[in-house]
Amino acid sequence: MKVRYLDRQEHGRSRALYEEVFVEDEQAFVDAYYQIKAADNEILVAEEDGEIVSMLHRNPYTFWLRGEQVPADYLVAVATRVAFRHRGLMRALLTRALRDMKEQGYPFTFLMPADEAIYTPFDFRLMGNDDEEGLAQLGPEELAEDYDLYPVKDAAYERRHISWPEWETTPMMIRLVHLPAFVKRIGAEREQGLFVKIKDSILAENDGVFLWSFSEEGSTLVPSGAEPEICISIADLGSFLCGMLGAEELPGLAQAKDPDAVREKLERIRVLDGIYINETV
Repeated sequence: MKVRYLDRQEHGRSRALYEEVFVEDEQAFVDAYYQIKAADNEILVAEEDGEIVSMLHRNPYTFWLRGEQVPADYLVAVATRVAFRHRGLMRALLTRALRDMKEQGYPFTFLMPADEAIYTPFDFRLMGNDDEEGLAQLGPEELAEDYDLYPVKDAAYERRHISWPEWETTPMMIRLVHLPAFVKRIGAEREQGLFVKIKDSILAENDGVFLWSFSEEGSTLVPSGAEPEICISIADLGSFLCGMLGAEELPGLAQAKDPDAVREKLERIRVLDGIYINETV
């Protein structure tokens, strides 16, 4: 089995698998997808004897993250032929994609799950994004009043955008990828430090003990040999920083040596206040 990215001129080869798996998508939508999205996205595939049997698409986006523009890929069209399922192909593709995005410095990645249970083993968690009618018409200055994370709708966005009003949106899931890039914009109410052990079974650079140092504007993570004050999985960390888990709900808090002191530090962290993503693909 060979895992690789298709060259741009090969992207059309993945359409047969797309149409085989996503039978609910209208022909007009698939035409638009391959004309617009597949023109410059990244398609990672597993091939057997030259045949594409599994794939995922990395569709590029730029986001405003508390006033700073950051790149993030939207993972879509994650599919495997029926005869090749339960062989670990999706795990291989997701692991490769996550490691590649980490090397590229992407703070996070996101997807719209057909079933949340498929992606929770890979540390994706719901991010609680808003998708209310009328938000799509707001400009960046208006969105910035209520949202800390939302897409940059520039010329590149407009070129890649597919307007498809009949699409039924569902909650998005997020996965932290390059931790230093993500926490750069996560500050606290006052300067503080927290020794934290982060558990990440896929991205080794995120796994270990770190000194998490905060200013009011942002924070940094530096590997440390100190005893951790709290242990947090990368999935729970993502849920916490996206406002889906409160400090007191973090599973590792009860095992901390001084839960009250750690909770106070966590509660001072300025987690994301408002996420707006209404993308189709």
